[in-house]
Amino acid sequence: MARTSISVKAAAFNQGRFPTIAFVNKATTPLGVNLDKLVTALQKQLDEHFVPIWGYPAKLYVTGKPKGDEWQIVFLEDADAANALGYHDITKDGQPISKVFVKTTLAAGEKISTTASHELLEMMIDPGAQLWAQNVDGKLYAYEMCDAVESEEYEIDGIAVSDFVHPSFFESWHLPRAVQFDHLKKVTKPFDTLPNGYQIVNDGKSVHEVFGSETKKQDFQREIRAQHRSEYRKQLMEANEVAQQQPPDLAHAAVLFHAGQFLTALALTKKRPPEPLPPFTTPWDTDPPSNPWRFR
Repeated sequence: MARTSISVKAAAFNQGRFPTIAFVNKATTPLGVNLDKLVTALQKQLDEHFVPIWGYPAKLYVTGKPKGDEWQIVFLEDADAANALGYHDITKDGQPISKVFVKTTLAAGEKISTTASHELLEMMIDPGAQLWAQNVDGKLYAYEMCDAVESEEYEIDGIAVSDFVHPSFFESWHLPRAVQFDHLKKVTKPFDTLPNGYQIVNDGKSVHEVFGSETKKQDFQREIRAQHRSEYRKQLMEANEVAQQQPPDLAHAAVLFHAGQFLTALALTKKRPPEPLPPFTTPWDTDPPSNPWRFR
């Protein structure tokens, strides 16, 4: 499968205050739920269930014209519509944005309200989709609030919302069933994936999904994942890994070369009897070699 390039932009969120999140409906397909009632239910979920556990509040409201300093959750027909309308991973003002693809969600047999809840809760804790937690196996697991418990839901005022994990879910030292790991008490141990859930894992060789069941894996592979938050997270990690593998520039390398040679010489003077040393002699030269990383 061909890789798509990703441009990692600087973001301007989390600048010392809690966010206001604007819910914007750009979809033509009916949501199957009244948007004002949905946002009211999501505000109640946030205030009464999520904030007491995670401690991060927000004000939610419905609008057609969000302000520049507001986060956004936008309802769109599909990923093609997102591209056509110019929606990306952050807004033009550098604020985080989550997208709910209405046609795609309904075609997969999922509820718009549950998907919106899922996107909201994950955006609250990791708006940049860049946090990871390390398990005892050394692997990094995406710091996502709802992926592992995906499809688990409950109702608030007759509107379905998503289950979510607790911070203890990412704390590997807890024994099974020792503490509560998710809101609905379905998870029994840290980093556990429920049958209808999945997680994104970085094992040092690749960034990939792990699934709670073969059925979930097959369902996932049939989904259209373009512009999904999880795809952005994987691309962001891959972009960071590529950047870290780039060799340093020659000027920086030359400085490191001279510093290393100087420290080596300093160590040698402490191991041998004091004697005068002529300047700029072995073990360094006045000029670094053409390839500073090729030591003699």
